[in-house]
Amino acid sequence: MTEYLSSVRNIAAHSLTENYRNRFFALFVVFAGVLIYASLLAGVMAVDEEARVIADLGLALMELITLAYSLLAAASSISREVETKTIYLVLSRPVPRPAYLAGRAAALYGASALMLAVMALIHLSLLYFRGFGVPALYAQAVFFIWCKLLIITSAAFFVSFFSTSVVSTVTISATLWTLGHFTAEAKFLLTRTSGAPAAVLGAASWFIPNLQLFNARDLGAAAPPPAGPWFMAAYLAVWLAVPYLFSLLMFRKKEF
Repeated sequence: MTEYLSSVRNIAAHSLTENYRNRFFALFVVFAGVLIYASLLAGVMAVDEEARVIADLGLALMELITLAYSLLAAASSISREVETKTIYLVLSRPVPRPAYLAGRAAALYGASALMLAVMALIHLSLLYFRGFGVPALYAQAVFFIWCKLLIITSAAFFVSFFSTSVVSTVTISATLWTLGHFTAEAKFLLTRTSGAPAAVLGAASWFIPNLQLFNARDLGAAAPPPAGPWFMAAYLAVWLAVPYLFSLLMFRKKEF
């Protein structure tokens, strides 16, 4: 068990270092900084609501930019290792495939957390220089953004094993991300339909994550989360574990 955890830690650390040194990570961080500071214009136009506009727009940009990076990283994580032949060198050593896969996934999660942290510092510095304090529930909002990214990154990681290209992986994952924000509407449609359409919608709902559970960007009201913390933690754990297990199943069938 100790050797297994050591393998996961070493692979995750190496992969995270690769992500950190990747030019795309730096480009996304710079791009995020420019866009967040560009939100000043929208804030000034809002006059009395400047603080709220800057906070909401900044969080939305943080989420979308980190999403774009996470999907690209997850879609190309294994394929890049195959193209560079690195995966053959790693698996030729006594490294269990589950440990390798867990390490790669952990690196993706860590990269998104690091990127969010950098952009949050940029965002908070903007608010500070404009004379505003930290918005209410800011830490909770950033954490929930990360939870949503964990779910969609896990899904993208799994999709990359059967997808034909990085573009198709990103497209499928982005579609899941979009549909995951309309689960309430889907449930409403489900109550208004019957027969085959209802069966199709009901089956599809099991494969679409309910990201609305973690949609806590409304900083103006200290409203409780849509579900209890234990339910949200369990829901997150399931959406991390199930895609990983299916990814492992497909990974074992590949010849390396």
